[in-house]
Amino acid sequence: MARTTDPRPRVWIAFLAGAVAMLAILLIWVAWRAAQTAVTTTLRADMVLPRRTLPIPRTPPPEGPRMPKPPVPTPR
Repeated sequence: MARTTDPRPRVWIAFLAGAVAMLAILLIWVAWRAAQTAVTTTLRADMVLPRRTLPIPRTPPPEGPRMPKPPVPTPR
């Protein structure tokens, strides 16, 4: 019988598997570095955070829209 398929392994499957493995390793490394950075720069209970103050407005804010007065019923 004659062979109808190529007996050699599929190279592109191995390439994709390697690319997926390298991406997984890269993502794990990035997550590890981010976790280590977060641990070293966490907020402590004894730290004082800078308090931001809002600017004091010099003019009063504009008035909002007013509801019109309803008509007063008059007796006939």
